Amino acid sequence: MAINRNTKLAIGAVLALTALAVVGGLLFRGEYATTQGAARTFTINDNFTGVRKVLVRTDSAKQIVTMGGGSEFVSQKWQTVGGDPGGTLRDLIEDPNWRIELHGTLKVLTKDSYIGEHEIALEQHVVITPDSLVSEVHLKEPTARLKKYDMTTSFNRDPQSGNTVVNLALTQEILTNAPWFAHGIADRRVLASVETTLANQEEAIRKVIAENIGDVPLFPLR
Repeated sequence: MAINRNTKLAIGAVLALTALAVVGGLLFRGEYATTQGAARTFTINDNFTGVRKVLVRTDSAKQIVTMGGGSEFVSQKWQTVGGDPGGTLRDLIEDPNWRIELHGTLKVLTKDSYIGEHEIALEQHVVITPDSLVSEVHLKEPTARLKKYDMTTSFNRDPQSGNTVVNLALTQEILTNAPWFAHGIADRRVLASVETTLANQEEAIRKVIAENIGDVPLFPLR
């Protein structure tokens, strides 16, 4: 079927406008902040008490953030350690409802295609009880590209089996250079990065537990 002259002109105009929009977007890039989050849950078929002791003994609380593969551990400093004020270690060991809280600053070196290589400070709050270990991490100050970083990692005793249920959650806000027509691409890439981080964390956590679960001490803390 032949295409008449007016149709050809209309198609040519559409293609020209599309090309102009693409070229304009490339020449005049705008900044676009995308916030993406994901969660992941899995079960470790080992008793929670042993898993908790492995995490504490190997100091994995500080490694959880870097287990995703997008950063390297630099340093960690605990500002406060909370428990029962005035209590002794014996009191803590003998108390069936003991609770330990740790507050500190974790510094890591980011290695991300969007963020670049920067040393960032993260505020970390860890709570350990007989049946749970929860780590919450938040970005203390935004960088040029990383505007928000919230990670929660929780290990909990399954009330029926006694095994360990792990919940991972990560939300990031990243400032990208994506032009207006590529916002969707930026969203998908950052989301994929978050999901990959959580998948890497699961793999690393399973490896740490598997390599150390057979060598946990009886004490301290039940």
